[in-house]
Amino acid sequence: MNIRLCLLAVASILVFSCEADPTHQAEYLRGAALYDTKQYGEALPLLRFSAEAGNTDAQLLLAKCYDFGYGVATNLQEAVKWYTAAAEAGNANAQDNLASCYLTGSGVPKNLTRAFDLYSKAAAQNDPSALNNLGLCYRNGEGCQQDSLKAADCFRRAAEMGNANAQYNLGRSYFHGLGVPLDLEQARYWVKKAAAQGHKNATAFMQDNDWM
Repeated sequence: MNIRLCLLAVASILVFSCEADPTHQAEYLRGAALYDTKQYGEALPLLRFSAEAGNTDAQLLLAKCYDFGYGVATNLQEAVKWYTAAAEAGNANAQDNLASCYLTGSGVPKNLTRAFDLYSKAAAQNDPSALNNLGLCYRNGEGCQQDSLKAADCFRRAAEMGNANAQYNLGRSYFHGLGVPLDLEQARYWVKKAAAQGHKNATAFMQDNDWM
């Protein structure tokens, strides 16, 4: 009788644990900590376990492992699979990364309209990387009608959040007068901010224009 009671108690604890942590957040947190310290081999099983339970943050990191070959052979199709799972659940970072896959045809057929739509969804959540990428779509007319004004607006919003790519792109917009008035002082201001974050193209741009 005591044994049966003990087994019932253990079973109750396991059921409660699953209900309290259905997406295995604890495993994700351990996996994310290992990922952050580049211990990808140890992180992968924890991230996969949590990702398969529906944890969108784990799905994102697992996708990045497959995308960039962190602790596992690069597999773009598998990366897209997990980016898609997280993106469909509303994860802005995953939407941004999945959009880039569609933009370049990495792991999926190239689809500029789909890329633009995903960048737009992530940008609507104020994801700075997505805002910058959406600005590039508007600037280059990729998946949308070319619009320098909207491009500059996207760059500005992301630049003000500290995104170095957007700061560089906003600086270039001012330098060429694309979507904003031509203003070399503003151009230098934003390019310099990007260079201060180690943006190589921004540094080269400053050198080319004797702004160092």
